[in-house]
Amino acid sequence: LWLSGLGSSCWWILLYNTNIMMLTTATRRIASKVATSQSKGMSTVAFQTATSSFADVTPAYVAEAPTPTISELGNGVKVVSLFGGSATGSSYTSVRVSGVGSRFDKVGGEHALLANLTGGEVGREHLSFSSVAAASSALTGNVAGDVEAAKAYQISKVANSSYETQMMDQVHFTAYQNSPSGNSLANALEGTADSISSLSASSVSSLGANVFGSDVCVVCTGSGEHDKLVEEVDNALGSLKSAGSGKEVAAVGEKAAFIGSDIRIRYDSHDTATIALAFEGASWTDPKAVPLALMTTILGSFNVSSGLGKDVSPALCQEVAINGVASSVAAFNLSYSDTGLFGMVATAPDNKLDDLMWYAMPNFVRLAHGISEEELVRAKITLKARILSSLDGDIATGEEMARQMQTIGRVMPLAEMLARVDALTMDDVKATANDVINDQDHALAAIGGIHELPDY
Repeated sequence: LWLSGLGSSCWWILLYNTNIMMLTTATRRIASKVATSQSKGMSTVAFQTATSSFADVTPAYVAEAPTPTISELGNGVKVVSLFGGSATGSSYTSVRVSGVGSRFDKVGGEHALLANLTGGEVGREHLSFSSVAAASSALTGNVAGDVEAAKAYQISKVANSSYETQMMDQVHFTAYQNSPSGNSLANALEGTADSISSLSASSVSSLGANVFGSDVCVVCTGSGEHDKLVEEVDNALGSLKSAGSGKEVAAVGEKAAFIGSDIRIRYDSHDTATIALAFEGASWTDPKAVPLALMTTILGSFNVSSGLGKDVSPALCQEVAINGVASSVAAFNLSYSDTGLFGMVATAPDNKLDDLMWYAMPNFVRLAHGISEEELVRAKITLKARILSSLDGDIATGEEMARQMQTIGRVMPLAEMLARVDALTMDDVKATANDVINDQDHALAAIGGIHELPDY
């Protein structure tokens, strides 16, 4: 539910905050079990990792991870801090606002324009800011700046976006094509050139009018004092109206309807193609969300420029690399308040698309029928490394805490995050894949030399 970003592996966990006796005991335990690894069909390295003190010795930085201080203003604004021991020094602020974002565009691109004018970032169901002052300006309609210059920048950004970015917009467009105006995941994240051109200052100045205090979460990390932070937030955002019920988790009125469909943009002059393929996934609070996150690490990602080549670990990526059917492929799992998308995005030569799909689709389907124990162990380790990297540094930690507060209603302890991953079984993966992939419709978006792309 909480996952974001990529990070480096944390193989130092075994060595962290353990003494010589613990290491000796763990070593003896591993040695006694190495022979058993062969009967399980796992490599010695994978089996050692699976049965070492990862599962038996909880590192201090996990068990004793600091917990945030949380306050709530009278209008529902959440104020969260995770400060070190000093009240002086650098601090980092993350403000996340739900109930706004490209999903709620009525013209197209207005929320992205508001973010550009106030130094924020747009998501499909939220806006984020790096200061309380910026958030206050955006939500109170006190927007300064050259609107025409911001529009020109946004049009240029959309026009020069990568094909991967464009196809992710397009796969949303075709998957949720019947969504109503003003509540549609089909909307382009930053609008289109035509829709952006039609926007005016009045288009963005009133976007914060329907934001309640309970839609806002302010997180501060680094150095500081919680009481002073609460006072600052109250002065800046205390005037926001209260929703009354004080909702904690972002929600929408009507569930988005997923439609199996595709959209194809064919350019025979192109010698490559980019595709995005997605199944209906899970919302932030759906029990399938954690298994789906694990499934993305099972499928993995590959890029020819990464240097790993044919030595990449996930089976899908190995087949892609060995057979040279794509220059890049990456699994993704996107969660929203009521639905989600699970799939892959890939770029391949125009004459390899049929081969790419030949290797890709069986790797999706086999998730429903069982993978090897070694793959499951490796995927869990990768997923836990991603969780740790999402909390690497004050800025990343603040952003992650703000996201959790608005999507699951609380900041989940690190130990609980890792325990949820450890608790996943092969049956969990099979059951989730059966619900999401097996005999289910998919949405597809493709651009470029797609003459060899198989029919829907």
